[in-house]
Amino acid sequence: MMMPVASRTDAFTAFQSQLRTLCLNEFPCGSGSWRTSTEKNVSDTRFTVTLKDYGANKEQEEALEEFVTSKFSPYSVDYSWSDEAKGLREIAVKSPWLITEDFIHNHFKTLRIVDKNVHHLDTGLLKLPYLEELTVTANHLTTVHSQNIPKTVKVLELVANKIDDLEQLCEDPPPELQHLGLGLNNISALHDYITGAYWPCLLSLDLSHNNLCDLIEIINKLSSLPKLRNLVLLGNPLALIPGYRGFTIDSLRKLDILDDLMISADEKHHFKGLARRKEYVLDEAKMTVKISAATGIPPPPEMLSTEEAPLYPVTTRTYYVEFKFLEDFQSKTRAESDNKKEQEKDKDQEKDAVANGNPAGGDDGGDKESPVTITDPTLTPSHTPPPTLKLVPYRTKGIHWTEAGFQFQYSQDIVIDDLPALKEYFKKGMELSIKEDKILSRPAETEESTEEPKGGKDGKGKDKPPPPTGDKKKKKKEPEVELVHSPPEVYVLGTYTLELAEFIEGEYMIDETCTCKGQEGTTTGEEEALKEEDDGTDSKKDKKKKKERSDSPKGKKGKGDGKESKEGKDKGKKPASKPDKKESKAKRPGSGKSQHSDEEEEKPPPPPLTVSISVELHHWKTAQESIPSQTVMEKMALLEETIHE
Repeated sequence: MMMPVASRTDAFTAFQSQLRTLCLNEFPCGSGSWRTSTEKNVSDTRFTVTLKDYGANKEQEEALEEFVTSKFSPYSVDYSWSDEAKGLREIAVKSPWLITEDFIHNHFKTLRIVDKNVHHLDTGLLKLPYLEELTVTANHLTTVHSQNIPKTVKVLELVANKIDDLEQLCEDPPPELQHLGLGLNNISALHDYITGAYWPCLLSLDLSHNNLCDLIEIINKLSSLPKLRNLVLLGNPLALIPGYRGFTIDSLRKLDILDDLMISADEKHHFKGLARRKEYVLDEAKMTVKISAATGIPPPPEMLSTEEAPLYPVTTRTYYVEFKFLEDFQSKTRAESDNKKEQEKDKDQEKDAVANGNPAGGDDGGDKESPVTITDPTLTPSHTPPPTLKLVPYRTKGIHWTEAGFQFQYSQDIVIDDLPALKEYFKKGMELSIKEDKILSRPAETEESTEEPKGGKDGKGKDKPPPPTGDKKKKKKEPEVELVHSPPEVYVLGTYTLELAEFIEGEYMIDETCTCKGQEGTTTGEEEALKEEDDGTDSKKDKKKKKERSDSPKGKKGKGDGKESKEGKDKGKKPASKPDKKESKAKRPGSGKSQHSDEEEEKPPPPPLTVSISVELHHWKTAQESIPSQTVMEKMALLEETIHE
């Protein structure tokens, strides 16, 4: 069944619907039958009201006022949409003859329209000539015509809409506007609209949670606002840049509050001079991911089995932690430069082929698969990337299982130049997984093993005596067996999604011990398979024991004499039955099966699978941190050389 879609409304229509909730012409307001005839047109005076009617009428007016002012009154309504709504209702009780359309429009100074499905600010708002505060939040505005806003407005809140264009807002804005709220919209550029030419009296500006990326350009535009004292840019991709706060503070020297935090004198001192180092303020973010340890990984099934394992195949298991993140900027640029070089080589080869008379795609040609360039040994190509974010898996080094635990001590610095993608990644969170690689190794089939031994019918080779078994030196000189390794079988032991949305809200460090959710059907299946193998080997051993008993001299007393053999069997069975009775008597108070089941029930649950991880978003604390070190400068120079080449 289709849900009903709310109809689009204008701002003034939403105001009228909120005004009707006050019930200005209904009980206890208005001049209805609950009032005396003298209250309908003129006010009470000592000349028009008798003493008897005066006392009764006064009590009635107090009761009506209590119905309006008391929170516990059944006639109480919502006054949150305007500061003047409650006062207007009280006037409707005390002096209902004053309630007219013009009086109502002139009465309001504040108006809040929240989540009323408003799509347009119409000209009806101009009927409110004394309006000073207009709030239209959580609606569906895409553009705002400033011509439809009263010129007396000093506070304009347009938060949580769909505004992406500021051109019409700056055509004829209110000249005395002091606060402009444009947070939680789709603004990606300011152009020349948020400048001192349009907003000369602007004291406070909220541009939080938009899509602003170019920090230097945005700050240059905002520096033209002469009276700006409060600025909110938190939640934009540019706020993820390490030098965002320092560069903003040093560029806007008159600013007092940034992102709802007071700017101290120490901050202004520490970041002094950063505005002149624009070449170091790059539109990129730097992250550091550290994975220290993991606990709760179960031991390999081979360690749980009591039977001796066969010599081959050799099973090697390694454990590691893998997480998905955006591709590093440096690796991306190197991959792009490598691709350009390969394309240029292919073009040169095609030109040479055409010059030599060989058409493209001849014998030497063909469809060539583009190689996967992995610039970092810890990176592997993503198998199933999301449609919007291109994620690359990073992984720690593989460690063999030990009882002491897994100390990875992994640290990875990641530089991201796609700031909008990084913000979207923080919203979704980081996917962690603990994985196991299982590799089976078998001896390689050499030619010497397949060839027949030399020394034919002539007897050549028989004179050579076999090597002595007790010679230790020859054992050391024996060649090592070459093993062929199978491709690794990957098993996911546990997964976890680390929440990173706090970085968008201004945090710089997230340190957490993640409890992963286990994956069923991976190691347990192997353990069952090993148990089945153990059961199979036990059954074979039982068969061998039975054969040995049958081949023993006690069982071979007479081949032809059937009676003697039966008597021998009976004799062998009778003494065996006595200890069985004793054993059964001994097992009556607690049989072996019950003891085994009790042991299984008493086993504690397995420890949780945890990973200790910390993610840091780099930010500068002083202007000195903006100067990169010599190693960083060398890396940047190498990157520029590869890009130019």
